[in-house]
Amino acid sequence: MPRGISKVGSGPSLPVKRKHDDLTSPIRKPEVEGPPQKKQRTQGPDAVQQQPVKKPSTDPSMHAVYDKMAHEEMLKNPKYAALADDASKASDGKTINVVTKDQVHGGMFYKKDNQIGLRPDLTGPKRASVMAFEATNVAQQKRFSTVTGEAFRNEVNALSGKHSVGGDLNTRRENFAKNMERIEYDGIKRHHDVMKHGIDNQGWPKEMDRFGKRLEGADPSFDSYWARQNVKNDATGKSHSDVYRAQFDNIHATAQKAVDEMKAKQGVK
Repeated sequence: MPRGISKVGSGPSLPVKRKHDDLTSPIRKPEVEGPPQKKQRTQGPDAVQQQPVKKPSTDPSMHAVYDKMAHEEMLKNPKYAALADDASKASDGKTINVVTKDQVHGGMFYKKDNQIGLRPDLTGPKRASVMAFEATNVAQQKRFSTVTGEAFRNEVNALSGKHSVGGDLNTRRENFAKNMERIEYDGIKRHHDVMKHGIDNQGWPKEMDRFGKRLEGADPSFDSYWARQNVKNDATGKSHSDVYRAQFDNIHATAQKAVDEMKAKQGVK
């Protein structure tokens, strides 16, 4: 099992810094938590065991040591390195910080802060896997932005009585949700490709391939994936795709406000 990805891993052998190494925790030089260890002649990176985390779950740097080790270990996989590079390019070269964040979902990308947030209870290989998946969302953020931008302009046209595409309001709403889910599905396929390469060639834990069985079984195509994304959650009564429908409703409301303001300036009732 590679260093830095196991639940209790030893310190990684640090690679030469590359531009996509910016996809790390904000702590640039993390230290192993706990009392200082007495140095010995034979002690090296492999001899230092990662200590249990003692920081509170509200501390963004709670898992910073592990996040950095996991990222640097995964960079040895050329497919992950390419993903990290794409994420860096999509963020215009800005540093992408990985932080611990108490949130509803296991992992989320916060575009405004250029952060990947991971829940405090995510640990070990699963945490590394979720980090990699959120990197696919970072890499695809311009695709998400294109879809939302086009939807806004189309809604402005529809509300202004100009030519619009996509049918009536409800159809446009469904198309928006479907387009956003399609981008996520592409990210899932890329994540599977990265994880499978790491498992087959670098001995990564099989549990890191979170979507492998799904792609080979329940979701072999986007249509089956789309159908499952529309299944309502028993607890919330909402499906995953409902998140995007709500986003479209906000886009429509913003477009309505923009059109109303434009008409007011023109003296049109």
